[in-house]
Amino acid sequence: MGLAVMAPDVAREWDVLVETIEEGAVYSVFQPIVDVGAGSVWGYEVLSRGEIPPLESPAALFSIAASCSLDWETEEVCREAALASIGAMKEKGGARFFFNVSPSVFMDPRFIDAFTPEILRKSGLSPEMIVLEITEQSPVEDDRRFSETAARFRAAGIPLALDDLGAGFSGLRMLILSSPQYLKLDMTLVRDIQNDGYRRQLVRTLCDFAAQVDARIVAEGVETLEELQCLVRLGVRYAQGYLFAAPARTCVTPPGHLLETAKVLWAASQGASTDTLESIDFLVRRCLALPKGGMRGEDVHRLFRKDGNLDHFVVLDGAKPVGLVTREGFSARTGGAFGYHLHEKRPVESLVQSSFLSVPEGCAVTELASLAMERSRDTLYDPVVVVDEEGAFVGTVTMKQIVTRAGVLEVEMAKNSNPLSGLPGNRQIERWIKTIQEDEPLFSVVYADLDRFKEFNDRYGFLRGDQLIRLTAEILQRGLSLLPPRSRLGHVGGDDFVFVVPGEVPCETLETLCAAFDEEKRGLFSTEDFCRGCYEAETRTGEHCTVPLVTLSLAVVESRRLPGEVHPGLLVEVAASLKKKVKQITSREGRSFYFFDRRDHGK
Repeated sequence: MGLAVMAPDVAREWDVLVETIEEGAVYSVFQPIVDVGAGSVWGYEVLSRGEIPPLESPAALFSIAASCSLDWETEEVCREAALASIGAMKEKGGARFFFNVSPSVFMDPRFIDAFTPEILRKSGLSPEMIVLEITEQSPVEDDRRFSETAARFRAAGIPLALDDLGAGFSGLRMLILSSPQYLKLDMTLVRDIQNDGYRRQLVRTLCDFAAQVDARIVAEGVETLEELQCLVRLGVRYAQGYLFAAPARTCVTPPGHLLETAKVLWAASQGASTDTLESIDFLVRRCLALPKGGMRGEDVHRLFRKDGNLDHFVVLDGAKPVGLVTREGFSARTGGAFGYHLHEKRPVESLVQSSFLSVPEGCAVTELASLAMERSRDTLYDPVVVVDEEGAFVGTVTMKQIVTRAGVLEVEMAKNSNPLSGLPGNRQIERWIKTIQEDEPLFSVVYADLDRFKEFNDRYGFLRGDQLIRLTAEILQRGLSLLPPRSRLGHVGGDDFVFVVPGEVPCETLETLCAAFDEEKRGLFSTEDFCRGCYEAETRTGEHCTVPLVTLSLAVVESRRLPGEVHPGLLVEVAASLKKKVKQITSREGRSFYFFDRRDHGK
């Protein structure tokens, strides 16, 4: 298209954009991304601004670039300016820098050449310090090429992020094609999320998904502490927004009191299990609420007749609920030959249930289910009224919602727990290890295993074997009180257990566990076998052999001997690999024992 046929406004935009590109008239600003769990800055999103009006706004800059088909040229000059700004920084502190890139530019062969290790080194950056944040400015037109490009960057050690998840073109298709390490929640999901149950449930689901695919959720556009608190309770650990800091030309650090508050919120959210932590907030619905005074029985009757879907409403005194009227309760009171005529002129206050169940926001689903089921038969199926800290009406939750969600939680708990011991299983153990790697400078993993358990099963039977597993679980659970706070115990399966411990594991605790096991296992052996310290068994080939009593082996791996952050599965494997060494000791000593891994896995 020649300039002669351009509209005046379009021609002006073209001229300004070309001038901006030719003169490099752009600059970079940085907005911090906060690790809520650590209470510190974890990275920065790099944003570009034009210096010539009307390109000061990033939205205007890139929309005009797209309309003029100058996406590549515009993003190139922005990228070069950003790398120059970062290169000029004296101290980067190991922060990650998120660079926005549109899908069309991302697939451009020239873009791959722009992020080689050599070019990054000139700016004092390594590949893992760069995160390519794929924006939603345009749809992906070539799935195969996009997926291949994404794989190439991942192989080069440059992580990918999917921007504005929950808006625009960023959907399931983009997730599948890019397999990003970071998922950035669009601010439309974040804004006032504490007041929207649907968005809370969606974010909770996304957090669960991210945990399964080893990705991290970053919430954009966080502006209030209420939003942050809600996001943290849902499992979001990384956040950016004006609550912490506006984009600035330098890499600013948010105020210390905000970072400390964020850290406290995260610590509080980690103090309970997932099931007890889940609140009723996303179940709450804003139902009809009417002020007291002015309504009579006949008005209530017309209200229920007019709206067949209206099941209940709440009567307010100012902002506070003072009564609950249900369709069933109203019908029961006004039924019969004279019921309606007796109540039609009476004020609504005489018809309400004033002893309704009311709970605060944030109440756990499991706790509410218990409270609701303790009500009398007459009110058992009434909705529950939810209020805020000031006692003001928020909404209601129906018994159907409560029972349904509580049932789902029970199923999830059963799925994630070992049926024999009731302890959390592999999925939860992996989450604990991921969290502790991010939270603690030093932590330990203790792998507990029973020696000669198979022979015991063969000699005494599977029922006695199950008793031994349960006994081991009970002894190890008691050991939690002897370990540092926030230590956790899980059951990998069979006769294998895992402790995840902040800090170091005291030798005295391990000795206590071993001594307790050796003493309490007595009741599972015959008196004769226990006194002899062994028993006769038959091998698979039919040969008789003498088998020592079952002992407990504890293998300890400390994080300081590991090469930085490692996958939870690998960490458990390292601990499990020590079993042979510990078993040699228990066999020689004839009693339960423990062993610390002294190998340096970082070399």
